[in-house]
Amino acid sequence: MGRADVYLQPHAPDPVLSDELIVRLTRRHVSNVDHVTGVDESGGEARAYLVDDTIVVKTQRPHRLRPRTSLAKEAYLLDALAEPLSGWIPRLLGYDRTDTDQGPVEYLCMTRIPGNASLDAAAQPDLLAELGALLRRLHATSVDISRLPTDNDAAALRNRFEHGFADIADGFSLVPLPLPLNMVISRSLAALPETLIQAPALLHSNPGPTHAFVDPGTGQLTGLIDFGDSYAGHPALDLHRWPDPADRILLRHAYLDGAVPAREFHQIWTVAMICTDLAVIARGASHTEAATADLALRLEDL
Repeated sequence: MGRADVYLQPHAPDPVLSDELIVRLTRRHVSNVDHVTGVDESGGEARAYLVDDTIVVKTQRPHRLRPRTSLAKEAYLLDALAEPLSGWIPRLLGYDRTDTDQGPVEYLCMTRIPGNASLDAAAQPDLLAELGALLRRLHATSVDISRLPTDNDAAALRNRFEHGFADIADGFSLVPLPLPLNMVISRSLAALPETLIQAPALLHSNPGPTHAFVDPGTGQLTGLIDFGDSYAGHPALDLHRWPDPADRILLRHAYLDGAVPAREFHQIWTVAMICTDLAVIARGASHTEAATADLALRLEDL
């Protein structure tokens, strides 16, 4: 759990809703549905019920309710992004909070993005090119940021990184690091800009392998899911969520599309890369060697 995250009702019951209830809720928005075809709990904060394999009913898990994530926010964003990102995100079918025979339920009803999570798409540069272009369009879309958590200034940005580094530091109790962790963190924080020129943009928050979906046959991007953690902040913060540093670099190139990044963008992206490198090393994941080498490069670039 992130240090910025506080679960508001950690002991609340978390029952799996009956198939009959899920079908009833879905039929409020789509009349011709038949049955639940699967349940996905991999999201943590929410539980996703698949209906007829084409519709997702996403419910808030009561014990995982936290201030920065919200199904209501996600419903607003899916509606606001329906035209500019048409075909690339789920289509909103309905949102409600309602009392049921199984207790109060908050839910989001939407179409299902085809394909699978791109968990092993490292060899698919076309996917990262498409995702970079999609994120560029997302960040350029105007929404009401008063409805979103927002990093308004350099102090808020620094606070976000401080929380992130603190969480990662907890994971190094049993994992050796080739460099002193406190030095890495202090140098990274010192490299952040003292003021921000870039206005906050709408960010997905985690457009990585778990949320970027691909066609399993072609490896092409089919869409981006889960806007529950979206917030307004610096665009560079949406470009570092892939475990392999090479993928993060390809994504940045695709996002910039030949443009030369401003110094502020490069500073924040570099610190974000260090943050992800440390997270990968702490997990002992398959990209540990590459992340260790990238960490040294990014520190030289500070």
